[in-house]
Amino acid sequence: MTLGELKGFIKNLPPEMDEYFVINGEVGYIDPEDKNSAVYRLDKPIIALYVDEKSGELCFFHQTQEDVNNLLPNGDTKKS
Repeated sequence: MTLGELKGFIKNLPPEMDEYFVINGEVGYIDPEDKNSAVYRLDKPIIALYVDEKSGELCFFHQTQEDVNNLLPNGDTKKS
């Protein structure tokens, strides 16, 4: 998804959704080897944003800004 696509999607959301929270979610099988296994959903709040100009990527993180800074090679991100 490009930033333009995301902006277009958000622009078309109805105003009554303005108070909804944005999360990063994932789903999977408890036992990936067993397709009859229970399915889980794991939701994590997005609390930090990183713009990687070199790769042209906008990254949403569930880690704190400090966690992100400590893990990135340059360790230098700006809060948004």
